[in-house]
Amino acid sequence: MKYILIILTTIALVIFPCQRITASGSTNQKTTVTFNAHTDKKVFFQPESDLVKGYEEVKPGQTLTLSLDKAAYYYYVDSRSRFYTVFLTPGSKTEIIENNGQVTFEGDNAAINRYIQAHSSVITTPKEMALYSQEWLEYQRKAIDQLLKELRTSGLPEEFIHIHSMYYQCSYLYQLINGPQSMHIFLNKAQELPAGFYDDLKKNKYDNPAILYYPKWFTLMRGDMELREKQGDIPPHHLNFLTQYATHISNEEVKAAFLLRSLDQILAAGYSEDFPIYQSAVRKAVNNPDSTFISQLAELEARYNELRSKYTTITRGNPAPTFSGVDADGQTYSSTNYTGKIMVLDFWFSGCMPCKAEIPYMEKLADELKDRNIQFFSLSLDSGEQLMKAWKSLVKEKIGPTLQLNIPGGFQSELAKYFGIRSVPRIVIIDQQGKIVDAFARRPSDPKLRQQLLELLDGKSTGTALTKEEATQTMMAVSRAETAAQKEEIMRSFIKKVQQEKADFAYPMVNMMMSLTVEALYVEGQTEKADKYANQLKESEFKRDVLFMSGAKCFENNDLATAERLMGEAAQMTLKLNEGKTLTKEEIQKYPVVFGMYADVLIKNKHIPEAAPYIRLANEHATNRDFTMNQNYATVLIYEKKYEEATPILEELIKNGGSNTQNINWLKEAYVAQKGNEKGFEKYLDKLKNTFQEQLKAKLAQKMVEETAPVFSLKNLNNETVSLESLKGKIVILDFWATWCGPCKASFPAMQKAASYFAKDNDVVFLFINTLESKKNLKEIVSKYMTEHQYDFNVLFDTQDTATKKYPVMESYKAKGIPAKFIIDKAGNIRFKLVGFSGSEDETVEEIKAMVKLLQ
Repeated sequence: MKYILIILTTIALVIFPCQRITASGSTNQKTTVTFNAHTDKKVFFQPESDLVKGYEEVKPGQTLTLSLDKAAYYYYVDSRSRFYTVFLTPGSKTEIIENNGQVTFEGDNAAINRYIQAHSSVITTPKEMALYSQEWLEYQRKAIDQLLKELRTSGLPEEFIHIHSMYYQCSYLYQLINGPQSMHIFLNKAQELPAGFYDDLKKNKYDNPAILYYPKWFTLMRGDMELREKQGDIPPHHLNFLTQYATHISNEEVKAAFLLRSLDQILAAGYSEDFPIYQSAVRKAVNNPDSTFISQLAELEARYNELRSKYTTITRGNPAPTFSGVDADGQTYSSTNYTGKIMVLDFWFSGCMPCKAEIPYMEKLADELKDRNIQFFSLSLDSGEQLMKAWKSLVKEKIGPTLQLNIPGGFQSELAKYFGIRSVPRIVIIDQQGKIVDAFARRPSDPKLRQQLLELLDGKSTGTALTKEEATQTMMAVSRAETAAQKEEIMRSFIKKVQQEKADFAYPMVNMMMSLTVEALYVEGQTEKADKYANQLKESEFKRDVLFMSGAKCFENNDLATAERLMGEAAQMTLKLNEGKTLTKEEIQKYPVVFGMYADVLIKNKHIPEAAPYIRLANEHATNRDFTMNQNYATVLIYEKKYEEATPILEELIKNGGSNTQNINWLKEAYVAQKGNEKGFEKYLDKLKNTFQEQLKAKLAQKMVEETAPVFSLKNLNNETVSLESLKGKIVILDFWATWCGPCKASFPAMQKAASYFAKDNDVVFLFINTLESKKNLKEIVSKYMTEHQYDFNVLFDTQDTATKKYPVMESYKAKGIPAKFIIDKAGNIRFKLVGFSGSEDETVEEIKAMVKLLQ
């Protein structure tokens, strides 16, 4: 029992965090730790991290300067090899004093560190109690509860109490996974666990982003997932396991970090031919990957390529060398005797405890598949008289289908050198043709090895074949990526795979990725790179659409010069592609869109004569002429002084709410040109305006509803909570929108006019609810956008529910799209619902004014 406690004490404790602890207003701050150790023996100090190998020595009297942006746990290992957990905060000063075998703490976090040492997370089990029994489980739970109770009443800072309470819990959870496993490995004793032993572990949803601050937490998560596989809670799949793991992690940031760490661990274990599949699964599983994620993924891919270059002779498809070994009785066996069978080689040696722990799993697997076309080899790398004696002792009583052989020369043998074996256990799989399938296969205790072998036996491919589903998912990943660099990285990696596998079916997806990437490059101002990609496309409807959509995005972002150039190319290409042809139905639909928007950007750039032929082409092919098209057509006609033709268009604009100063002046100009003077114009104009008002009243009467408005409480840009319940007695205008929604942003000038009109009316409130977005820096993006456009909106954030993946406020209002506006009366009832934007600022403003007045 004492031996087990020593093991558990030295196992790295994992922190189970719950919130970020950062220094106010800072990123990284200098944190100092001074080691005042009165000893001539070595002492060590390092982070509690699964990435740190060995120990980092520090010198007595040394002051170590760290750069921290959050609270962190470290280890101090004293001169007697005792471990002390040290809690550091950004900008703090800590002194660790060791004198006559006693370790004490001074400095900013002294009280905390003294408390930690006095309240260890390692719970000593009574000698008479069986480890990992039901009694032990209950004892641990009670002990943890007592530690938490004492912590809550310690009087220490609340932030520390918050994260350290989870530290205690995680230390307990870590024992659940590693305790029985350690007993099995180091004592060769399989423990029968009580029912529900892992219930406390299974409660975790991994929904807390604070996990990101404690890297060793990911080792625990990986252990949990593999345990679930062994217990049948997660179906094992040797290629798709990361996708399956990801579904059990609800927080997107945690999921991304865990998957990256998993790829890192896969590479640390050795070369994997299936790494591109794992990488693709990770990319698909992460929504809205940020630049850090993309760059880390690229670094991992580079490491994979280095390993591939290093292990060129043992990658999949290479011929495996023949080998021979001797059994405990000295009889020689050769692999040539098993040609035509799948061969599984298990390299190990008798001094390796993890190797011996895997033997029962390998024997069980071999026994299960003994009637199939497969041969298992247990290949000992023991050498020397003492180790050979130990090996013979271990295998002399073994019977079964596994061949127990020793490889002469051990680690120095040609076979071990060929496969680059420096550590064990190591599993190698060879197919029926004598070719290597996997030189770094999983251990027998991992159910994924069994699944991989069954696929081989059943003739299923274990290669990296691209599927239509994978292509679609990758395309969606490009769509979700926030920056052009992220989109480009995903696209280039995918194109490389498509070319390698000659997957012609995937090229439509490649085209879509190209479109999204080029569009993003133009929007970000990377025109040279965007042009380079665009020039690779042959002249076609697809290239026309890419240029047009890119120009439309630039237009939306007020880059009128780039928009004009791209839309001009799209317009000219449209004419050229359709020259002398009968227009298809699809092209008939695109003419008013392509030429109408090109005319719009030309007019915005004051190039009215150039816009004339394009607005006519748009008008000629349009079945529904919207406000913008009519406005632009009127602009051209007035410029050309074609007053008779312009008059009915201007009349229609004013009848539909477009009674802005420009339209009124143009109508007056046309009226005088045709009548000879302005007599009767005001009466004529009033009649047109009255037509709009009458139509508006009739429309509003039909649109009026009475439904109870769902209540909500949301945070705004200033982190203030705004609740609908608190606005009872006021008329509330809700505007659901998103930064990626062009019509939403196009309607904002009108909404600003409407909000300004009612600014002094305390009974009217405008709330702009941002929804359908999950960007990490969303508040910063929205704040910048509002500042740049001088909007003084009260913006609230409808954040995604991590469990349902829905946006609760938008969901409760049953909005069918955005922009969506809801007008709520003083009693808290929805009276009007509006979806979309007509393009007319004046019409929108007048409509909102009329609705509000009806409810006052």
